[in-house]
Amino acid sequence: MKRAGTFQALLLGVLFLILIFLAACSNQDNKEEKKSGSAKPIKGGVYRVPLWNNPITLDPGLVQDIYGIALIHQIFDGLVKYDSYLSVLPALAETWQVKENGKLYRFILRENARFHNQELVTAEDVVFSIKRLLKVEPGPAVLPHLLKITGAKEFRDGLKENVPGLKIESNQIIQIQLEEPYVPFLTALGMYQAAIIPKKEAIRLGDEFGKHPIGSGPFRFVKWNENKIIKLRRFEEYYEEPAFLEEIHYKFYLGRQYSLALDDFEQGKIEEIDVFGDGRVKLSQIQDIQWFHRPSLSHFFYGINVNHPNLNNKDFRKALSYAIDRKEFVRQAYADQFQVAKTILPPGMPGYNPLNQMETNNPELANFYFERYKQTTEADLPEVEIASAYKTPRIEKEIDMMKDFWGKLGVKIKVKYITDWKNYETYLRSDSVQLYRYSWFAVMPDPDSFLYPLFASESPSNFMKFKDDNIDQMLRIARGIVDPIERAKQYQKIEVRIMDSAPLIPLFYLTVDRVYQPYVKSVEVSALGAYYMTLNKIWMDKSVE
Repeated sequence: MKRAGTFQALLLGVLFLILIFLAACSNQDNKEEKKSGSAKPIKGGVYRVPLWNNPITLDPGLVQDIYGIALIHQIFDGLVKYDSYLSVLPALAETWQVKENGKLYRFILRENARFHNQELVTAEDVVFSIKRLLKVEPGPAVLPHLLKITGAKEFRDGLKENVPGLKIESNQIIQIQLEEPYVPFLTALGMYQAAIIPKKEAIRLGDEFGKHPIGSGPFRFVKWNENKIIKLRRFEEYYEEPAFLEEIHYKFYLGRQYSLALDDFEQGKIEEIDVFGDGRVKLSQIQDIQWFHRPSLSHFFYGINVNHPNLNNKDFRKALSYAIDRKEFVRQAYADQFQVAKTILPPGMPGYNPLNQMETNNPELANFYFERYKQTTEADLPEVEIASAYKTPRIEKEIDMMKDFWGKLGVKIKVKYITDWKNYETYLRSDSVQLYRYSWFAVMPDPDSFLYPLFASESPSNFMKFKDDNIDQMLRIARGIVDPIERAKQYQKIEVRIMDSAPLIPLFYLTVDRVYQPYVKSVEVSALGAYYMTLNKIWMDKSVE
């Protein structure tokens, strides 16, 4: 592939820290393949995966939940993709060129890339997919990157009928012109939302496209039996080598019925499962299963609706945060599985700065902010509500610990369980939400994929209702900085300002902890998490059972 040398160096600079970190910390504790097992991949078999909730949609431009993301990566492909260490690789674009110091991209599509309806993937489909994303409401996480395309802002605002920065050179070649050099653009095209969809089918199906998706990925959609199962089947005409697995069945365990899924894994009814809390003990008693553990670019936190009258005081929010003994919290509720979070950006993310760390437990500081808060109000202490999408014994234990931590300040809490994910996200968008349990997984190895979607005032994922004009301006400036070091410094400044406002309570950085049956082969866990893995390289050798 031809790329401008300077631009490639800058892009590699952005990725350098994360690649070194993940390569050093990856710890795949899976046992070596038994000698009796086959060394040659075997085709066939049904691969069964647990899924904790129904996706809201399987339309890549509209998906925002991790359950839909897991399937998007099997059904769809974009122009580029990431490997397990987040390097950018060719996908539907066989090669590309970067010209004009990073302002012009020229993508050459594969001649054999087909959609699941057997139609060839064309430049017209690429243009349609990007233009469609520019019109999606609410704007997807990839939108700020696509708005760098010449004329994209005017097109989204209805001031232009076309996007002059998108030019079809031929059926297989497309040019994308940017208004200015923008380092993350190529990486952003690997985000799941930037998947290419067939123009004819998307127009024909309209709103039903998300229920009957047609992509160009290694597996094609077969069936969605809501609350029970989603079935995918190998796409024989996939432009790369077709998948080894015949089918993938996503089995629902609604509301995170982890104990039931754990029993099914033990009985060989599913091929993989993530490791949580007490489940580690039970799984450790199963012989020969494969364990995978590695850091991921993710964060579990309590988001705070800063506009809610119970929580619109910054001192009160800080008091709640400092009152939590995070080490004890992670030890008791999560069996020391995770690393305590002291920043918003996780370790390994470009822009992560350990000097930005907050104190993870400081009762004196909690009391200081709490007393300062009480001096500003004569109202009684509010009863704070925590919303959760799951109700399990582990989560109930987690909430009980929060009751103890905050009870020392005299703050009482109640819990609102909403175990349907669609209804949960609807509640998060409402003015009624106060505190909510949430995990955020980076969709690309760039700090903007954390700080923009969570805190930009225009972001649809900003359930905290956080609004700071200076932060919005700093985020816009950061996206235009080409030098990776200066860019990282800008995001560090943004993080400091956000943490001072305390719109969230950092709790811990998530890791990828997953186990697989002994006969599952060629697992490559992504640093973005298991939901971002494609399964077309996996195969099964039942002779090792």
